[in-house]
This record gives sequence, structure tokens and C-alpha cells, in this order.
Amino acid sequence: MELFEADYLLLFVISLAVIGSAIVKTGVGVGAGIFLLPLLSLVLPPKTALGIGAPAMLISDIVGLKLYWKEWNSREALLIVPPSVIGVAVGVVLVKFIPSTIFRYWIGAFAVSFVLHNLISKVWKISITIPENWRLGRRSGIIFGFAGGFVSAVSHAGGAVLSVYLLTRKLEKRIFVGLFILFFVITNVAKTVGYVRIGILTVDLVLMVFVLSPLIVLGSLLGNHLNKKLSQEMFRTLVLVIILITGVKLLY
Repeated sequence: MELFEADYLLLFVISLAVIGSAIVKTGVGVGAGIFLLPLLSLVLPPKTALGIGAPAMLISDIVGLKLYWKEWNSREALLIVPPSVIGVAVGVVLVKFIPSTIFRYWIGAFAVSFVLHNLISKVWKISITIPENWRLGRRSGIIFGFAGGFVSAVSHAGGAVLSVYLLTRKLEKRIFVGLFILFFVITNVAKTVGYVRIGILTVDLVLMVFVLSPLIVLGSLLGNHLNKKLSQEMFRTLVLVIILITGVKLLY
């Protein structure tokens, strides 16, 4: 898709999707990737939608990196980040060989499952609690780093995997967030390079995302504002409804 030959309606939908994902990331933290991917898949080939997601989310991650620069545990970072890059590489190779039709259903099923999990957890008051005396060993960071990178490469949902490990480390809040941001920045850079190499992300699409970067930054600021003004529960429910509708649409 050539940047300046793209349909105006398509550009509008892409713009709406990247702004929305930025709002979600800073507004509710429900998962910007799982919001962005199904929405883009409604108007773009699913693999192209996956490709655009990496540089789009990288822009907001870079802003976060500046805010949390060096506010992470270096030992944990060395355990998590290198295997996450390997996980991304393996995931990118898998994406290359998955037929587009199957990949579309994969995205739809993942989106619906994500929403149902959140709704069931809310209705039955199910929550993950980490016992005070239970901690995964440091070496588990290597496994979770790899798994997070892999899942991130195929669905932009690696943060959900990594959180299982980080929650057991009992880290101070800013160190916790700093590790997440470092993980996202590194994996999104790796995904962008990988997607370009397998041909689902072109230089034109990267340029398109760059042109839309002011909107992404604006969306991040708007999400932060809405977080302070609106009911968190109402906002989160609205996001889940949008994800559910797009997921069902992809399946049928």
C-alpha cells in the first residue's frame, strides 16, 4: 500500500485505531495491542495489521522510556530482554508461515477470549493473587522473557505473559513499570525489523505511522486526561465491548 495512494477512508480508520490504542494504553491499561490488532484487521489484511502495530506502539513506548529512564532493575532486565528478542524472532518466523485466513480467525478468537476472561473475572470476582512467600526463581525470567517475546510477535499481547513473572518479584512500582516499558521498547523494535524482513510491514507503512505519530502522542495525552476524569470501570467496559465486537466480526 503506497502511502499517498491509500484510500482516505482507510487512512481515517487507521488513524482512529492508533489514536484509540494510545488512549487505551494510558487511559485504562487494558492492552493497547489487543485493542489495535482486531480493529485494524477489519480494514487491512491481518498480517499487515500486525505489522503496523509494532511501530505504532513503539512511539508511545518511547515517550514512556523517557519518563522511566533507568528506573528498572538491571539484573532482571538482563534476564528478560535478551530471551524476549529470541522469542520475537521465533514468533515472526511462525507468522510468516501461518495462512492469512487462519491468522484472521486467530486474532478474532484471541480478542473474544480476552474479553470473556475479563468479564468472567469481574462477575465472579476472580483475581490473581500472589502468595507473600511465593516467588518464581530468577531463571524463570528467561522462560517468561522468551514466552513474552513470542506472544508479542504473534498477537501484541506479550505484556500479559510477562506480568505473571514480574508480579512474583515484588518490585517497587516504578521499577515494575520501567521493566515493562523497556521490554515493550526492545520487543517493538525487534518486531518492526522482523516484520519488515518477512514483508508484512513495508517502508511506506512505517512512514505512514511516523506521519501519524503526533496523533499517537495526542491519544496518549487524551488517555491520561480521561483516566483522571472518567470512571475507570465505565471506560474499561467500553474498551472491552469494542474489542468483543471487532473480535466477533473477524470470526464471522
